[in-house]
Amino acid sequence: MYIQLLKQQPPLYYNLKKWSSKNYPVLAVTGLAGSGKTTFAQKFAQKHDAIFVSFDVLKFYSDASEESQKILKIFLKEHPDIKKLVHIHWTKTDVNFHNDILYNYYCNIFFDFLVEYGLKNHQRIVLEGIQFFVRLHPSKSINLPIIIIRNSCMKSLINKIKRDYPVNYAHKKKSVTFIYLIKDIYLYHIKQCFILNKYINYLSAIYNQIKDGEE
Repeated sequence: MYIQLLKQQPPLYYNLKKWSSKNYPVLAVTGLAGSGKTTFAQKFAQKHDAIFVSFDVLKFYSDASEESQKILKIFLKEHPDIKKLVHIHWTKTDVNFHNDILYNYYCNIFFDFLVEYGLKNHQRIVLEGIQFFVRLHPSKSINLPIIIIRNSCMKSLINKIKRDYPVNYAHKKKSVTFIYLIKDIYLYHIKQCFILNKYINYLSAIYNQIKDGEE
């Protein structure tokens, strides 16, 4: 059931039958950074005629898909006070991470906005990101259709390094690069893997409790 260090496993599915534009318009796709959740979510959205949105559009607006940017523009009309924060990646100029709690708050607000948007426009949405187990309040996951990508911790790490190395590491000295890689191993995979596995345990307990109640 849990994310493992080396072993690849098929995705976990929760409440997929509930995914509906009338009741539960948002389908969550989550997993470790580098696990392939973005590619999976894009293909899944296309297959099911749904809108694809990445949570990361809140932080990396210019790198996001056109669909994600379009949705975010609508969101920012309701919350113009965070436009500046979106364009500076929230913490880019904030070495003390003063904006971290505010980012958590707006991740929750953005999720609520997407649910309302989907219901209002009778549109299903595939929303991907690590924010489901890192930023969102756990109560938002109850009854939510969720897919968890279970690529191994090691494979996800390798994918993340390949993806981010040219951007974050190539211009740094070798000694600094090594330190950054160690930081990634801890922050994004050892630590994240632990948090994600706790999240899976939570979902399983809630899912089984609801299932028992329905019987």
